[in-house]
Amino acid sequence: MKRFCLTLTTLALLAAASPAAAQSVDASRSGIRTNLVSANPIGILFQWYNGEFEHALSPTVSLAAAGTSFDFEDVNYTAIDGIVRYYPGARALHGFSVGASAGFVRLYEEYDNCPQCEEEDESAFTVGVRTDYVWILGRDQHFTAAAGIGAKRLIGNDEGAGGLPIARLSIGWAF
Repeated sequence: MKRFCLTLTTLALLAAASPAAAQSVDASRSGIRTNLVSANPIGILFQWYNGEFEHALSPTVSLAAAGTSFDFEDVNYTAIDGIVRYYPGARALHGFSVGASAGFVRLYEEYDNCPQCEEEDESAFTVGVRTDYVWILGRDQHFTAAAGIGAKRLIGNDEGAGGLPIARLSIGWAF
């Protein structure tokens, strides 16, 4: 009788575990992504190039590397930033985030139409804050759209501390 009860209990546990195992979802199909690559395709039309790679360290924290380069009239702007983002919704790479950045910026002014004007070349380290929102779209949850704003402070430039706005509008691929 003892052996019968043990066999019946084992069979009952196996039967209960089978539906639970069938409910598990493969992480690659559930929309959980740990990497995101994005760029601004509209900016290319205006010679404004930027790209970003972001990696989720946990459900709430990610690290990103971003680069930007554009020419505006006589000024060439190039920046590289490291970014730490916090996702309060605990779905890293998806939804609202607030972050901090540290990086390096170079501003180069060249006056083509002014031979007596001096060229200016400034470089500085930066620290900044930003807010972003990322949408992950599509049936397979790969296509992304992101928007954000913020500001960064120039540190150690000759002109004293100055600030620059940050804007993000990009599309990308999550994997």
